[in-house]
Amino acid sequence: MTYQNLQDSEDNSIESMIGGSSHDSAPAAEQGFLEQHTSNIALDGSSKKRSLSDWVSGPRGLLLGLGLGLGLALVVTQLSAQRTAAPADEPAATEQVASATVTTARAQTASIQQTIETTGTVEALDMLEIAPQANGLQIRSVNVREGDRVNAGEVLAVLDDSVLRSQIEQAEAQVNAALADVAQEEARAAQARASLAADRENLSRYESLFAQGAISAEELTSRRTQVTTAEQTVGSARAAIESAEATVRSRQADVARLMTQLDQTLVLSPSSGIIAESTATVGAAASTGTPLFELIEGEQLELAVKIPQTQMAKVNPGTTAQITADSDAALQLQGTVRSIDPVVDPQTRQATVKIGLPGSDRLRPGMFLQAAIVTGTRQGVTVPAEAVLPQSSGGFVVYTLNSDGTVRANAVEVGDRIPATEGTPAKIEIISGLQANTPVVVEGASYVQDGDAVTVVSGGEG
Repeated sequence: MTYQNLQDSEDNSIESMIGGSSHDSAPAAEQGFLEQHTSNIALDGSSKKRSLSDWVSGPRGLLLGLGLGLGLALVVTQLSAQRTAAPADEPAATEQVASATVTTARAQTASIQQTIETTGTVEALDMLEIAPQANGLQIRSVNVREGDRVNAGEVLAVLDDSVLRSQIEQAEAQVNAALADVAQEEARAAQARASLAADRENLSRYESLFAQGAISAEELTSRRTQVTTAEQTVGSARAAIESAEATVRSRQADVARLMTQLDQTLVLSPSSGIIAESTATVGAAASTGTPLFELIEGEQLELAVKIPQTQMAKVNPGTTAQITADSDAALQLQGTVRSIDPVVDPQTRQATVKIGLPGSDRLRPGMFLQAAIVTGTRQGVTVPAEAVLPQSSGGFVVYTLNSDGTVRANAVEVGDRIPATEGTPAKIEIISGLQANTPVVVEGASYVQDGDAVTVVSGGEG
């Protein structure tokens, strides 16, 4: 390699250390420094070039290259940072965006009923068993089903009456025959009475002739015997008539009995009520000892519940009770304590309380219902039940609305639940953790978290 090629190689090395692209990005001061340094290197022609080559070779050249590279890199970094850095005294502007749309309502002070919560089974106050009065007849038709309401005297089922009607026709014929016998006996009696009258007339004439001595005593005695016989014949005829008349009455009694049985082929309801059970089946033979229907008389039902012995003093006849059913949210009734059994179960130490129920199409004997027997009232804070949220870790939370439009999670202790009534949703008593008149989140409460900003579309926030 020639000296000139070595010089060119060293010059190219310096330029590569400086970086060719730095001429485009370095400021003017950097560009002037590089040009001045380059011009100094180029002084005095080839001798200067040789001296420079000697100077930059070896350890001094290495140190020079490293120093130039580090200096240029530091300058470029500082200039770039100054061009891109944002002013430190300008804070970033942030704005919280509403995360949910909710409705609110204010916590209210209300009278809360103190109750005894219990459960029980619906029973009929009076259950009547309806059995047929005619025995051995087939059931021809059944007119009612379980749950039907019936009136007193209404036909529930009809038994086959064809045999009875045939028997009635036969009995009526026997009555007619007996009446004919009576007429025949009366005719005989009339004939006997006529014969008796003739015999008595003849006896009177013969007695006159005997008095004149025209006839003998034997002849008169014979006439008197004839009259006696005629009198006996009339008496027998009278007895025959009475016997025939008795037969008529007997035959008429048979007809009446059969007519009664005919009426009994209609199974009637003894009173108004609800058909609780029906075992009547078309074609089956009816028996006087087997009930076909069970009737809840007067539609009167009651709920039999158990209460602890320690609570008995709080319950009296006439105490109201709220009746509900887990299986039917629409079943919400108000009953009244009708009676308390005088005997406490020695095993469970509980007494049976009978709660009278109002008439309802939703009630059926055997249903399982809940009862809240009211024992008193107290003042407390309530919120809509929808506003109270259970937590997985235990306890409950109610979200309240702050003045800045954010919500706050409040841990609360809940009390009694107030069932929903017509037009009023269910509410929950808040024992602690919330004050009255505080706006709470209702709809949308399950979608917010503590500190969230919300949009209120309606409610008592303001």
